[in-house]
Amino acid sequence: MINENKVAVMTRMAAYEAGDGKKNQTICSYFRGDYVGFQMLKTWIAVTVAFCIMCGIYLLFQMDSIMMDFYSIDLLALAKRFVFAYVILCAVYLMAAFIIAQRRYGLALRATVRFGKELEELDGDSEEEE
Repeated sequence: MINENKVAVMTRMAAYEAGDGKKNQTICSYFRGDYVGFQMLKTWIAVTVAFCIMCGIYLLFQMDSIMMDFYSIDLLALAKRFVFAYVILCAVYLMAAFIIAQRRYGLALRATVRFGKELEELDGDSEEEE
């Protein structure tokens, strides 16, 4: 006789495996610190590239005034402003990446553990029937 409870659990498990299960298994294949560190490294690289592009665009738009006042510009103060902006931008994005990666890892781990428990329940139910 077909057990409708088992069919419902197996259907839910198959849907999870086809959807979020692959992504969660990939996330859980790392240690928490490694996953979070890798996400923060990717964020730092992206922020650095984006900041360099933004600085280049700013300098291109200000090229006329820079060329006119080149000898009167305080380059040290300008460099300090750029470094300060870079540090603030990195701090904000790295903090956000840290929080998001921690949360994603926690959710993926909970879902994977729940999937494992359901799998054990199905395995235990099939042993009882035999």
